[in-house]
Amino acid sequence: MLFRAFTLLAVIALAIGTWILSSPARRPQQETAARRTDLPGYYLKNAVLTDYDATGAPSIRIVAERIDQIAHSTEVALSNVQVTYQAPGGLPWLLVGDMVDVEGNVRLQGEPAPGESAAVLHTDTLSYNVPESVASTKSDVRIDFGGHTLIARGMVANLKDRTIRLESKVNGRFQP
Repeated sequence: MLFRAFTLLAVIALAIGTWILSSPARRPQQETAARRTDLPGYYLKNAVLTDYDATGAPSIRIVAERIDQIAHSTEVALSNVQVTYQAPGGLPWLLVGDMVDVEGNVRLQGEPAPGESAAVLHTDTLSYNVPESVASTKSDVRIDFGGHTLIARGMVANLKDRTIRLESKVNGRFQP
């Protein structure tokens, strides 16, 4: 009888011990938000992004060697970026820069018409308004076309209209 009471007591102790050890309070906590921010965000390598116009034709094509999420936010940084813009009814433009927002060794180049040379714009920073198709900068600008060079501070280029307005300190060198 004593043996039965001891067995019953052992089974009850085992049941209570199992219940206590498996309770939610004793389980390890999930990662906290603070620990999640220690993890890297997403990244893409050799990414190609294409935007289409209302007719379904490609209008902007962005090629980036790498895209990194910035601090678990909605912002991303693009490295070694090349943007090709197809103006409606016009020739394509090529925009190249070290980063998007575009800054650092920025080059904007229009595809030349047959038999013409391409105009190439060089600057340190460039903003591009996609809906308006307008590229602008307040930085120094150098435009090379053929054997000619224009230098200015600040520029607004309307890619739809294929026009460029130089803001100030315009200086040109034209070689015959």
